[in-house]
Amino acid sequence: MIRLPAGPKFWCLAYLCLCAPVCIALALIVPPGEVADEAAHLARAAALMNGEFVGHRESVRYSDGSTHVAAGVRIDPAWDEVTRSRPKDFTGGLYPLEGEPDARGRIFVPLYTVGTYPPFLYVPAAAGLAAGRVAGLSPEACVYLGRLANATATVILALGALALARRGRPAFFAVLALPMTLSLAASFNQDALIIALAALAAALLTPRPFDGPGAGPRLSGAILCIALLALAKPPYAALAAMLLVPVSGDSRSRQMGRQMGRRLAAAALAVLPAAIWTVAATATVATPVPRYRYEAGPLWSGPRPAPFTTTDPKAQGQILLEKPLLLLTLPGHFLGTIKHLIVLAKGAIGIFGWLDRPLPGLLYLLWVVALVVPLVLTGRTGPLPPWPERLFLSAVALACLWLVILSQYATWTNVGEDRVDGPQGRYVLPLVPMLILAFARLRSVPEAGRRWPALLPVVAAAIDLAAVPLAALAMTVPA
Repeated sequence: MIRLPAGPKFWCLAYLCLCAPVCIALALIVPPGEVADEAAHLARAAALMNGEFVGHRESVRYSDGSTHVAAGVRIDPAWDEVTRSRPKDFTGGLYPLEGEPDARGRIFVPLYTVGTYPPFLYVPAAAGLAAGRVAGLSPEACVYLGRLANATATVILALGALALARRGRPAFFAVLALPMTLSLAASFNQDALIIALAALAAALLTPRPFDGPGAGPRLSGAILCIALLALAKPPYAALAAMLLVPVSGDSRSRQMGRQMGRRLAAAALAVLPAAIWTVAATATVATPVPRYRYEAGPLWSGPRPAPFTTTDPKAQGQILLEKPLLLLTLPGHFLGTIKHLIVLAKGAIGIFGWLDRPLPGLLYLLWVVALVVPLVLTGRTGPLPPWPERLFLSAVALACLWLVILSQYATWTNVGEDRVDGPQGRYVLPLVPMLILAFARLRSVPEAGRRWPALLPVVAAAIDLAAVPLAALAMTVPA
C-alpha cells in the first residue's frame, strides 16, 4: 500500500491551500444574491449591523393584493437592491410589495423563518458589512467584504476541526471541502458555519479514551459548538447526542454512572438555549409563509372547501396528530424515492444559484469517487468504535434527518399535501460529522491517513481549485 505524508499539519495546509482560495474566488465571482437564500441572510446581517438582533412582525402587502403579517427586519434599501439578482416574480410565487420607508429611510423586508434565527452566526458577515461602510465603500463592495468575512470564519472553524481531530481527518476534510460547503461559506448563508461547527464538535470528541488533562476543555468546546448550531437550526439539537460518547475507559459502575450523568447534563446544557429561543421566537416573531390561495391537500380531514392563503404549521401539526403514522410515512416516502435521493446527493455535493445551477457532471462523479472509494479501499486500519455507539449515533443521525424533513412539512409545505416540499442536500451535511465520529477507526489518524485512498478528497479539492471557479464563471443569470 502506497503511503503518503499526513497528520494535522498536512490536512490543515491542504485545506488552506486548496479550499480557502475557492472560497475567495466564489465570494468575488458569484453575483450577490445568487447563493441559496443569500438575500434573506444578508438582510439579517445588515439588520444586526444596525442593532436589530432578531426579526419582528409587520403587516406586508403582496402581489395579489392581500395583506399578511410577516417576520422580517428593517434595512437600508441598498442592501435589498444589491441582492436582487432576479425579478421578484422570477419563481412565479407570491412576492411582497415594497412598503414605505421609516424615518431613517429603512424598508421592511420579510424573511419568515430566517427572521427568527438568533444573531450569533451573522456576526462575521455583519462585521464585514460594517467595515465596508466605515471605509465608505459601495453596497456591492460591502457585500463582497461580508462574504469574505463569513468565509474566513468558516475556514478558521474548519482548520480547528482538522487540527483537533484525533481520527477521521480525511472524512472531515471531505465534508468541509465539498463545493456546496465552500459556496455557502462564500456567502451570507449561515449553513457553512453550522457545518463547520458540527465538524468541530465531532472532532473535539474523537480522542480515545476520552479522559486526561485535555478532556474538560474539549467537552466544553463541543458543548459550545452544539449549542450554537442548535440555536441556529433547532432540528439539529439532536446532534447533542455526540456528547454522550465516548466515555472514559473506567469500567467501575459507579464511576461510569457519574460520567454518564455529567454527559447527560452536558447534552441538556447544549440544547437548553435552543429550546428557550425556539419557544420565544415562535411566540413573538415567527409567521407563516404567504401563498396564493389554494385548497387543502388530500390529507386534510376537516370540512371543505378548505382554502388557505399561507402555510400553517398548526394545521399541519393537527394532521400529524390525527394520523400519527404520517410521522413515519411522509419522511419515509421522501427518502425512499430515488429522484429525491439523487437531488439530495447532488445538493450535498453542490448546486449553485437558486438551486438551479448544477455543476458539471464530471465534478459530481469526481466527488462520488472521492467519497466512496476511501470507504471501500482503505481497508482495516484499526478497530471501529463499539457497535452500540455506532448504532446509537447512526440512529440519532437518521432521527435528526427525519426531524428536518418533518420541519419542512410543517413550515414550508402547503396544508394537507401528501408530499414534503423543501428538503435540500445541504441540510444533510451537518449530520455527516456525527457519522464520522461513529465510524472513524480508532487507530491514529496519521497511520490511516497515509493510505492513498484517504487522500482522494484532497485530489478532488485540488481539481476544484480551478474547476469550481470556472463553473461559477460559466453560470449566468437568465434574463
